[in-house]
Amino acid sequence: MKIIDGHIHIGKWSGVFLDYATTVSDAVKVMKDSGIDSAVALPCDTFMNEELLNEIKSQKEFTFHFACWINPDDEKLDSFIEKNLKDIKAFKIHPSFQKKRVTDKAYAKYLDIAEENNFPVIVHCGRWQEIAGFEYPIEAAKKRKKLNVIIAHLGGDQPSLCTSCAAAVKESGLKNVYLGTESVREFHFVNQVVKTVGADRVIFGSDYNLGLPKMYIPVIESLNISSEEKELIFHRNISRLLGVE
Repeated sequence: MKIIDGHIHIGKWSGVFLDYATTVSDAVKVMKDSGIDSAVALPCDTFMNEELLNEIKSQKEFTFHFACWINPDDEKLDSFIEKNLKDIKAFKIHPSFQKKRVTDKAYAKYLDIAEENNFPVIVHCGRWQEIAGFEYPIEAAKKRKKLNVIIAHLGGDQPSLCTSCAAAVKESGLKNVYLGTESVREFHFVNQVVKTVGADRVIFGSDYNLGLPKMYIPVIESLNISSEEKELIFHRNISRLLGVE
């Protein structure tokens, strides 16, 4: 079965992840060894958008879809986006690192750009509920019906947050909100999420280089759903959002 990893990182993390770093070559090897067909590549929190884009464009061994890390305080970000618009497939917003909710006015113009260019926006959600709670990307999606929002880590990488997020997405009735599975290892709760929102709203991700695809592929394979539904999660949903085959 074809697999697109919808959420991987390449580059160097800051001290929060002990300065851990991986290269594009490292990522290519891991993706190939894991049976991944292509991957959405995000920088790490040192915001090396230009370096990562140039590196993945220069290699021919594997297909990466570039996601631009949106740091509103980066003075070079706007010119980078303008210059490389045709090579960008998605935006990544990390409220915890930037200490700003996705609904903060600092992100407004970037959400405008994403909406205008049909870029899905991957929003980190975690246990810091005041800043990175799943309610905020849902709120953003309500205000922008043409903006596709992917809520990362199923809303927080914790069973109670994952199931609460799925319930909130279902209750919202929004058709432009998706849930990424990156980092979530508790297959029982992933089952509950898929049952709640439907397989057409869930996207596989491994969160490499902090996780490995081989750790998380079995979670999706074990789900009590049809092969067709697993195809939606493994590649069809993200393919549609990115506009790729």
